[in-house]
Amino acid sequence: MITLLPDMQYVRLAIALSVFILVLCNCSLPVSPEVEAVNETGTVTPDSLVVAQLIQKSLESYNPKLNNLNEYDSFLKEAEELAINKQLKYQLFNIYNIIGKRFRNKSLYAKAMSFHENALEIAEELQDPFLLSEIYNQMGTVYRRVDENSKALDMHMQSLTIAENNKDSFHISTAINGIGNVSFNLNRNLAAIEYFHRSLDLSKKMNNLLGMAINTNNIGDAYQKLNNTDSALYYHFESLEYNSRINSKVGQAICYNSIGRVYTNKKQYRLALEYLFKALEANTESGDLMNVAISYSNIGKTYLDDDHPDAAILYLNKALRSAQQIGSKYTAEEAANNLSQAYEKKGQIKKALEYHKLSTAYRDSTINEKNIFHMTMAEDNYLENTRKLKVEELSKQTLLQKNKIDKQKYHIMIVIIVAIVVFIITLLFAFQIRLRNRYKTLKFQQRLLRTQMNPHFIFNALSAIQVFILENDMTKSSRFLSDFSKLMRQVLRSSNYEYISISEEIEIIQYYLTLQQLRFSPPFEYELIIDDELKKSNAKVPPMLIQPFIENSIEHGIKPIGSGGYIKIQFKRGGYGIIIEVEDNGIGIDYTKNINKTGKSHDSMALKITQERLDIIKKDTKKKTVLEIYDKRSRGIESQGTVAHIEIPVITNKS
Repeated sequence: MITLLPDMQYVRLAIALSVFILVLCNCSLPVSPEVEAVNETGTVTPDSLVVAQLIQKSLESYNPKLNNLNEYDSFLKEAEELAINKQLKYQLFNIYNIIGKRFRNKSLYAKAMSFHENALEIAEELQDPFLLSEIYNQMGTVYRRVDENSKALDMHMQSLTIAENNKDSFHISTAINGIGNVSFNLNRNLAAIEYFHRSLDLSKKMNNLLGMAINTNNIGDAYQKLNNTDSALYYHFESLEYNSRINSKVGQAICYNSIGRVYTNKKQYRLALEYLFKALEANTESGDLMNVAISYSNIGKTYLDDDHPDAAILYLNKALRSAQQIGSKYTAEEAANNLSQAYEKKGQIKKALEYHKLSTAYRDSTINEKNIFHMTMAEDNYLENTRKLKVEELSKQTLLQKNKIDKQKYHIMIVIIVAIVVFIITLLFAFQIRLRNRYKTLKFQQRLLRTQMNPHFIFNALSAIQVFILENDMTKSSRFLSDFSKLMRQVLRSSNYEYISISEEIEIIQYYLTLQQLRFSPPFEYELIIDDELKKSNAKVPPMLIQPFIENSIEHGIKPIGSGGYIKIQFKRGGYGIIIEVEDNGIGIDYTKNINKTGKSHDSMALKITQERLDIIKKDTKKKTVLEIYDKRSRGIESQGTVAHIEIPVITNKS
C-alpha cells in the first residue's frame, strides 16, 4: 500500500535529499542574495542550506495580493525553528526581517515592529554594522507609516551613523532617503529635496539605477507638493527613464501615475488620462492589484475633476472593489470619498451619503490600526519599566533586610553588654533615626520625581531645536538655543531644592513660554496673574509643578486650533492655601479624549508624576492637596478650553 505524504513533508524530504547530494558533491544550492546560506563563521553547512532553501521556497510562494495571512507561512516557521536550534543567527535575522516587511506592507504595523525588534536584538548580539543599519532603516519606515516622524528620524539617523562609520554606501543612501521622507511627511519639502538629492548622488556613484529611480521620483513628488509642476514633471520623467533601463514595470507604472497626477493638477486632463491609462496597463500586466486599484482611483479622480461624474463613478467603483479585494483600507477610503463627491455632483444625495459613510468607516478603521500600534508600543514600554521597577524594589528590599539584620545584631550586643537604661536610650535613638530616614526618603522621592520630569522636558525642547535645524532656520535656532540655555540654568538651579519662591517659578515659566512661542506662527498669547498677597509673601512652591499642564495646553489644546491661542496662568490664595490654575482656549480635554480614543485609556506619565509629587507634599505637610483637570464646557462655561486646577498648602522657609 502506498502512503501519501503531506505537502510540507514532501518539501522537507526534497530539501534534505538535495542537501545530502550537494554536500557529497561539494556543491552549493542556488539561492537569492537575501537567503545566503552561511553561518556565523562564514561557512556553508547542511543545516544552513536547508534554512536557505526554506526561505527561498517562502519567497517563491508568497503572494502579497492575497488577503489571507500568509506572511508568516509554514516555510518560514520551519526555517525559524531550525535556525534557532542550530544557532544560525544571520539567517534568523533575515527571517524576522522578511516577515516584518511583509506585515508592514499589509499595514499590520504592530506585528511588523515586533518582528523587526527580534531582528534588532540579533543584530545587537552579533554587533554586525551592516545588519544594524538595515534594521534601523526598516524600523524607521514603520514609524513613518504611523506618523511617528520623530522616532522614524531617530531610527534613520542611527542607521546613517553606523553606515558612515562602516563606509556602507548603500545604507548611507537608504538612510538619507528615509530622512528625506520624514521631512516630506512633515511638509518640509525643500529640506526633503535636499536629502533626496544627496541620496541620488550616492546612488549615482554606486551606479544603483533603482536608487536613482526612487530618489528622482521622490524629488518630483516634493516639487509637486510645492506646486512647482514643471520641475515635478522633469524628475518624474527622469525616474521613468531609469525604471525603463532596469525594465521595472512597477517603477514605470508609479512614474506614469505621478506624471498623470501632475497633469491633473495642471488641469490638462487629456494628458493626465493618457499617462494614467498607461499606468493601469502596466499594473494590470504585472498583476499588482494594489497598484491597479491606485490607477483606477487616479483615473476616477481625474474624470471627477474634469466634471465627468459618470466616467468617474465607473472607475472609482473598480478602484473600490479592487481595494476591498486586497484589503487596502486607505485606497478604499479614497475611492469611497471620491464616489461620494461624484454622486453629489449628479444630485444623488442618498448615494453620496452612503459612500461618505463608507469612506468614514474605512478612515476610522485605519486610524484604529495606527492607534493599536501606538498602544502596543506603549504597553511594551510600560512592561519594561515595570520590570525595572520590580528589580529595583527587590534590591531595596534586600538592602533593607540586610540593614535590619545588622541592627538586630547590634541591639542584641548592646543588651548583653550594657545596662537596661542604656538599652532603653538606644531604642529611643533608633526610633529617632527611623523617623529621620523616613523624612529623607520623602525628600528623595520628591527629587526622583523631579529628575523624571526633567528628561521629558529637555527632550521636547531639543525636538523643537531639531525642527528649526532641519528647516535651516539659523536665526530661530540661535535664538532658541540662547533662550534654552537660560532656561536650563534656571531649571538646573531649581532642581537642587524641594521648594522655590513663586517669583523663581514664574521666571522659569516665562522662559519656557517664550521658547514655545517661537514654534508657532503666529505665536500664541499668554497671561501670568499673581495675587498681590502672594507677591509680598515668602511662600514657596515645588519647582516646575505646572510645566506639564502648560505643555499639554500648548500641544493638545491650542496647537490644533492653529491661531488665536491663549493661555492664562494664575497664582492666588484660597481653598487649602495656594491655588494654581492653567487655563487655555484650546479644543478642550473632552474633545481630545474622543479623537484619541484607543479602546483602552491610560494616564499620561507627566500627570502621574505630578500626582505623586502632590501626594508626597501631602505626606510631608500633613495637609490636603488637590489636582483637578476639566473641560470648561463641562462646567457650563460657554467658551471652549481646559482648566488644570491645583491646590497646595502654604509653605514658607519657617514651615
